[in-house]
Amino acid sequence: AATLVSRMGLSGPAIAEMVPELRAKLPDLEQLVAAEPDQARFRLFDSVSTFLKNLAKSQPLLFVVDDLHWADSSSLLMLEFLVREIADSPVVVVGTYRDVEITGSHPLSQTLGNLVRERHYRRVQLGGLTQQEVGEFVEAKSGAVLPDDALETIHRRTNGNPLFVNEVVGLIDPKQMTENRAWTDIIPEGIRDAIGSRLRRLSESCNSVLGTASVIGMEFDFTLLRALDSNLSPDAVLSALDEAMEARVIEDVPEAVGRYQFGHALIQQALYDDMTSIRKLRAHASIAEALEQVHQTNLEGHAAELARHFSEAASILGAEKLARYSLMAGQRALATYAYEDALVHFQSGLIARDIQLAGTGPATDDESAALLFGLARAQATTFERHRLGEAFNTLRRAFEYYTDQGDVVQAVAAAVFPVAPAGVLIPGMAQLIARALTLVPADSHEAGRLLSRYGGILGAAEGDYEGAQKALEQAISIARREGDEILELQILTNACDVSGRNLHWQESVENGVRAIDLLTGDENPYYEVLSRYFTALSLIHLGESPKVLPHAEALRNLAGRRVTGILGNLCFAPTIYLSCLQGDWDSAREYSNRSLEMSPLEPQILFSRALLEHETGEPAQGDFYLEQLIEAMRRSVAGQIRASGRVSFAITTIARITGALGRMDAAEAAAEVILSNQSVLPQDAMHAKAGIALLAVQKGDQAAAAVNYAVLLGMRGTLTSSVASIDRLLGLLSQTMENPDQAATHFEEALAFCRKAGYRPELAWTCCDYADTLLERNDLGDYAKAVLLLDESLIISTELGMRPLMERVVSRQKKLET
Repeated sequence: AATLVSRMGLSGPAIAEMVPELRAKLPDLEQLVAAEPDQARFRLFDSVSTFLKNLAKSQPLLFVVDDLHWADSSSLLMLEFLVREIADSPVVVVGTYRDVEITGSHPLSQTLGNLVRERHYRRVQLGGLTQQEVGEFVEAKSGAVLPDDALETIHRRTNGNPLFVNEVVGLIDPKQMTENRAWTDIIPEGIRDAIGSRLRRLSESCNSVLGTASVIGMEFDFTLLRALDSNLSPDAVLSALDEAMEARVIEDVPEAVGRYQFGHALIQQALYDDMTSIRKLRAHASIAEALEQVHQTNLEGHAAELARHFSEAASILGAEKLARYSLMAGQRALATYAYEDALVHFQSGLIARDIQLAGTGPATDDESAALLFGLARAQATTFERHRLGEAFNTLRRAFEYYTDQGDVVQAVAAAVFPVAPAGVLIPGMAQLIARALTLVPADSHEAGRLLSRYGGILGAAEGDYEGAQKALEQAISIARREGDEILELQILTNACDVSGRNLHWQESVENGVRAIDLLTGDENPYYEVLSRYFTALSLIHLGESPKVLPHAEALRNLAGRRVTGILGNLCFAPTIYLSCLQGDWDSAREYSNRSLEMSPLEPQILFSRALLEHETGEPAQGDFYLEQLIEAMRRSVAGQIRASGRVSFAITTIARITGALGRMDAAEAAAEVILSNQSVLPQDAMHAKAGIALLAVQKGDQAAAAVNYAVLLGMRGTLTSSVASIDRLLGLLSQTMENPDQAATHFEEALAFCRKAGYRPELAWTCCDYADTLLERNDLGDYAKAVLLLDESLIISTELGMRPLMERVVSRQKKLET
């Protein structure tokens, strides 16, 4: 026990959540502190990988995972996490699966695709046995040495499939193999036929017991089998099991007295498929009722089994217990971080209750409310961003029931549950939390939790910066009074988010740094990701690129241990932005690829990638990512708000790069979507305003340029996004307004900003644009300075492979020469 504790270290409590038997061996294990879904699953995955790495410190470890084609999505996610984490440890993970079971929609297909990127990953295709190996197998199995023609027959008919060969050899008397060749004519056509032939050699009572066992599942125990058939005595059941074991149809489960398993999954399937529908139905019903009796002291631990059998027998046993055990199984799955399984269980329970999954009405009783609340939690953890509105609708139905019943505890639990990040606009979310606030004392700890989420949503999604500040200030006062540092961390993270989305970059950095200082490593990774993301983003906008690096690195390290797309693309985003700004195109492509694999329609990543490809002279690729960005805008209301400004800015920036003006109407329409929305966030509006500003420049519209100059002037000294400084935009607008002196002032400020920050692509463009202004103004010294600026622009653009800008600069230099 002491060795086990030392190897598990701090991981013990988390592992015990998945393996409850561990507490029987180690009763002094601490209880696990409750956590939000992402944190809880991460903590479990990290604990398992840490345990295996600790085991491998004393000697190399081989970890075999068999039959991956049967694994559920949650288990496969853990496998992906484990493979990444043990990359530098002396641990080898060997996973086996039957490729014939894998289709494009199978979850293992996605896992294999993700694992291909891991540098130590190797896929070994196991073919059938060779003819020589078939001979060796037959000799080892039966003692018979077959001539080549007999071996050729077996090899051809079985394709060297070891299981098939084994079944064929088991069907034939070893003496007949060498004395009589007639047996070669009765080799079954397929593996299932071979298994069927072996099963038909067993007694009727043995097949009957095995048939019932196949309904139970791949594993089964004697106690349950004995309880299912009153016509068979315990001795008769044992006799049947002994017969099956002698025929090697089943085998003992190691270290589990009275528990058995089929020798192969196909044997179980063959037995199950051979049963009539009515016999299966009755068997499921009997098993369901027997399981209730056998496990009456631990129904929760067997809820998934109970739910499965009650589901199969619903036409006999009714839906009441199916709903009950589906709820129990769903809650158990949530507790063990199997969110994908939880989703299925809660849906099954609601369907059993005849409650519409996508309905609008509130729950009608405690059970339906619990099913809806559970489903919302599972949806929030498994759905992509554009579907989180569905999760909120599910949550709202449970919340309304709890509120109507006066169940304040559950109503608050539903209201504070992070069904979506604060920055995802979901209509009705803020109003639901405001209603929950009326249920609790204004200065209570519960109010602090609600105010933290309320302030985050007001400021990061609803566009109410003042209201957000008021709520967050009240929340942090409560948190500090209560000494609740976890709540304080959440509030500061929300404040960092709110400040950044409202363009208060320095304030965002200050809130983010304070939040990061409170990190211990045990809290929800969501708060570290968000606080570091907005701190890094704000520093990028301020031009403080050296300070960005530690946050970008920390986020990339977190991304290596993340399993959800929403957090994953935030982890990579600062690296992508900074790489684009510094001209490190390979890095930007690498991390944008990884981000888009997790979240294919993430607007901020598609925006950066579209401009990157055009910047480096790859217009076809750039247009592809622009079309994807436009698709993200069309996908949903939230996507439209987040993507429209970026679509406008992307189109006009691409036009500036390429000189092609074909989509100006689309850029103007996309910007109008944002600018006509009174509650739009300043960060989203910034992209639309920049797009409209560049539109005025491209059209040479002096009046529009003057209007946009006034709009952007207050943001000088910062960056619009990952492509342009505000000061260069102001310079271009001034140039359009035919005010070259004002333009020169802004271009000088843009040069200083870009040189300090190391934003070389933007510096190259600023040099070129500034040169245009100087040549047009033609004051004393302007010509010489313009020549130097064009030289610098060409050096940078050539080094970075910015072909469109290179061509632009060269054309200007040729004009100067003539």
